[in-house]
Amino acid sequence: MRIADFNERLTQAILVADGAMGSLLYESVGPQRCVDELNVTHGEAVFHVHQTYIEAGAQIIETNTFSANRHKLGQFGMADRVAELNHRAVKIAREAREAAKHEVLIAGSIGPLGILQQVRELPHQDVVAIFKEQAGALEERGVDFFLLETFSDIAELLAAVEAIRSFSRLPIAAQLTYSDEGSTFGGTRPQDAWDQLKDKNIQVFGANCTIGPQLLLPVLRELAATTKLPLSAMPNAGFPKRIGDRIVYPKSSPEYFALFAQEAAEIGTRIIGGCCGTTPEHIHAISEAVKKLRSAKPRGSTIAGASGAGGTVEVFEPAERFRRIATREPESKLWKKIQAAQFVTSVEIDPPKGVGIDRILEQVGRVMASPHVDSIDINSGTLARVGMDALVLAGALEAHGYETVPHVTTRDANIIGLQAVLLGAWAVGGVRNVLAITGDPPSLGDHPETSGVYEVDSIGLVKVLSRLNQGTDWAGKSLGGATNFTIGVAVNPVAEDIDEELRRFEAKIEAGAHFAMTQPIFDPEHWHAFLKRLGGRSPVPIIVGLWPLTSYKQALRLNNEVPGIVIPEATLREMEKAGDAARERGFVLARQMLDWARTARSESIAGAYLIAPFKRYEEILELFR
Repeated sequence: MRIADFNERLTQAILVADGAMGSLLYESVGPQRCVDELNVTHGEAVFHVHQTYIEAGAQIIETNTFSANRHKLGQFGMADRVAELNHRAVKIAREAREAAKHEVLIAGSIGPLGILQQVRELPHQDVVAIFKEQAGALEERGVDFFLLETFSDIAELLAAVEAIRSFSRLPIAAQLTYSDEGSTFGGTRPQDAWDQLKDKNIQVFGANCTIGPQLLLPVLRELAATTKLPLSAMPNAGFPKRIGDRIVYPKSSPEYFALFAQEAAEIGTRIIGGCCGTTPEHIHAISEAVKKLRSAKPRGSTIAGASGAGGTVEVFEPAERFRRIATREPESKLWKKIQAAQFVTSVEIDPPKGVGIDRILEQVGRVMASPHVDSIDINSGTLARVGMDALVLAGALEAHGYETVPHVTTRDANIIGLQAVLLGAWAVGGVRNVLAITGDPPSLGDHPETSGVYEVDSIGLVKVLSRLNQGTDWAGKSLGGATNFTIGVAVNPVAEDIDEELRRFEAKIEAGAHFAMTQPIFDPEHWHAFLKRLGGRSPVPIIVGLWPLTSYKQALRLNNEVPGIVIPEATLREMEKAGDAARERGFVLARQMLDWARTARSESIAGAYLIAPFKRYEEILELFR
């Protein structure tokens, strides 16, 4: 099945999956050394289970291959039977589908390799090879999509996805299993799992097994607030207990599962089924509940006339309300101007090194008195040298009515500290814009004996900011309120490794960046070349960096000694030729760049930030003459 077709089905309807396989096979054939072996020894019993679930209303049936991998089969001396058992399982499922009265999809079931300690002793390439072997056998016999289920280790799940994507273009539904505390047994929260899976080309993200319906709902809510992918949910009947040599599940009523299906659908779940302890009766109840759900229609539909004559009211399910918090428009004045297609201008300043801010307030006041300047962006420990904290200074400037864009680096604080200062900047300092950067290493600065923290880089910092904007901290705990930062990131159009720069830029945008600020550039062609590599347009508005040069020696030093800055040879020649008039020529060239930026909206340029020569910030206003 093509991914596009699979996605389309999930937008049109909620699909009902089957329930437990092993417990029903136990009842029909008794205890077995290996349930997957029943595909060969008792194929009719496996067929009957599929048929019973289809008759109950299942639109998805899983192959009886949960443990049919070389690692687990090897424990029973059947490591060489991977292809045989998986092929036979798909054949049985296809036969059941052919006898069905309604359309049925076949999910190729792939479970984890076994005890985590055992798996972690295997080299990564061996783990990938084991998953690839099983997935290849399933695809060869005609499954519609892969269902990775009951994974408790995110690294193992990533290996399974990697294995499938190394050869297959079938859809993937990936499910982790969570404890009653809302995390996997490896300690991974749903949001953290998504952070690692979001770029892996999966089509459905969900949870199954271990816990029952009510404990699974909070997990689904966290997933819904994290990802826009369709969700899947397959809870156990409840917590099991051991009676003699059997694992027995509680007798959860079908009506209980019908209520769960309704709540799960409201959260945004598009595949709903059952896991251990569930029966065809549970699946039938889910099927009947799904038929009645209005949420089978695309979320965000409108109801005409609901708000008076000719009015409409958008109806959002609970999951959509989570997402609206995560995706609401920033509220800063800067962002509103950008959205209104007004060219924005910022002037960059360095925080003072001492304890006084009178001089900086005076300078900023003169700059902001210009009708051409919208905001002040504030460096943070540039070149790893000590200066006043950018967020603290931003709060002081905001108190005087000046909009700011403080740079925040991950060098100087761990994740807890970063969140703390950001929350304070929002609530106390009135800061509404932030530029997320990694920061220069301490070895560049005045304290080379110190070490940077760098628990996350700038991409991770954007994720931190995005979570604060959603009302949760990095660990997923509610803050009782949400920030709404406009999140900026840095991008260097003339980076030495342009492929890596593009990769990181795309990752920053995926993490939640709203706009980007370039390194200073001195030729529009540098931006044009980068934009071409981006595909012709930036996904986010760009504020371009402009720096008036003041001498040929300065230009030469910047070009040769400052990482990330490239000054064209033609510009260097002009500055050299200008001689004593180099400063004037530098401002003319910067003014030309500013004029270009103002007319480059079609090239994703939304504004410019200006770097004043030698911290004489008022002099930057000469560019507007």
